[in-house]
Amino acid sequence: MSEDTKVDLKGIYDDDYFINRMSNDPKRMSSFQLEKIFIYNYISSGRLIDFGCSTGEFIQSLKWNGETYGIEISDSAAKIAKSNSIKFDHDLSDVVDYYDVIIFRGTIQHLDDPFKYLKLAYRSLKPGGYVFFLATPNTESIYYRLWRTLPMLDPVMNFWIPGSQELNNIMKNFGFTHIESRFPYLHSPYKFFFMDHFLFLIKLFSRRKSIKFPFWGSVMEICFKK
Repeated sequence: MSEDTKVDLKGIYDDDYFINRMSNDPKRMSSFQLEKIFIYNYISSGRLIDFGCSTGEFIQSLKWNGETYGIEISDSAAKIAKSNSIKFDHDLSDVVDYYDVIIFRGTIQHLDDPFKYLKLAYRSLKPGGYVFFLATPNTESIYYRLWRTLPMLDPVMNFWIPGSQELNNIMKNFGFTHIESRFPYLHSPYKFFFMDHFLFLIKLFSRRKSIKFPFWGSVMEICFKK
């Protein structure tokens, strides 16, 4: 990202942002385990990089068999990640055919130049390697179509919010093959099934914009292969 934007974003992602990203949030940890199963369906070893790795809690939860790398805008979060044996020697821009797995977990919407990094992902990924988008907002969900937002979105932190088909088309144009898409609401540790649907009806008929809740299709997980 540009140097000017990088400075601005560093101000947004202060230390308070990472308070619940120290492997201390049970629901996040449960989500990690479900996402681990998704990844392990296709690959369980090799050289992996997590774009926006935070403190490294997700990589740690994978118990990965291979080298693990991170990219993180927060210096303090990166310092914690390094203490957890995550490397920062390379990113996506300085290697070719290097990684076996690239992960964008809840990060693509935060990038001011997302297409640049998707192109770099293709360049830095080995042939046969995988890209996983996890915990990614989906503008093709009914929640977004009705209210033009999603519960996890913060306008200050977001630049481009993808839809599932839109992301599939973009990745195809960059040379990737779509492998699988999942919309994990039903298995999400954040869901309260009956309450979520009750709140949906209230929000639908009352127009109370402040109501937020998980819902079908709002979050997507997509796997691509080079």
